[in-house]
Amino acid sequence: MPTSDTGGALEEIQIFANSPYSVQVFEVLTDGPTTGRALAEQTGASRSTVSRILTKGESRGWVDSEGSQYELTDMGETMTNEFHDFLQTVKGIRHLGEMIRFLPPPARELDPRHLRDADIITPTETNPVKPFDYLAEWIRAANKKRSLARLAVSRFVKLIHDQSVQGQLDTESVIEASWFDTLGAEPKQIPIWQTRAERGDVLVYDGDVPISLHIIDRTVGFWLSEDDQNGVEGLVVTDDPAVVSWARSLYEDYRAEAKPLNPTMLPEA
Repeated sequence: MPTSDTGGALEEIQIFANSPYSVQVFEVLTDGPTTGRALAEQTGASRSTVSRILTKGESRGWVDSEGSQYELTDMGETMTNEFHDFLQTVKGIRHLGEMIRFLPPPARELDPRHLRDADIITPTETNPVKPFDYLAEWIRAANKKRSLARLAVSRFVKLIHDQSVQGQLDTESVIEASWFDTLGAEPKQIPIWQTRAERGDVLVYDGDVPISLHIIDRTVGFWLSEDDQNGVEGLVVTDDPAVVSWARSLYEDYRAEAKPLNPTMLPEA
């Protein structure tokens, strides 16, 4: 983009950024024509501040006026909507903070604005397993769970099994096939996996699973970790519809290529 075009774009962005009231004034106008006095009352801005914002909007062709009534033009509505989306994206990035570098590759496809209200559960000095405790309580209260994972965390294996056997949890998991090669080191878990294999609620994916996520009822949680590492930096939890839709689609993609866990794949207990 030529420098002059960049400069013009930045000037228009500055109209929104000059005052915290600018975005509010234009967003109120997306609801329809109104007066400067009403805009001041709804935004808490002074009449002079509102007048200055409207004048700048008119100079850019974003606002039309007739008498005391002001309304957005098509250009103004588009600019307002696009800036609103940009603002939400920035909020999402700021909310993730340093955790953004631990996003698993598939989650990097998400628009950060859909994570701006997510809960980010991280280990603390007093509770280094806080994300795991959170997930355990979440599972205990759940009705339905679908998981896509690189591996099965031992502390959840019996919990999920017990909840399922008691009829409290409808569960299904797609797990990376190579993880089952390590199961010989956990002989106490083998009977549980044999039972789950017989129930048909475990599928194995013959390849790399680049994310560990849980779709529990209408909420999604996915783990934050270093690339290609199993260490946990935190757990992101959200019920944002776009993230839930993304997670369900991702799960179904891997599920379609997975095969039911065959009891013969398991080592002897």
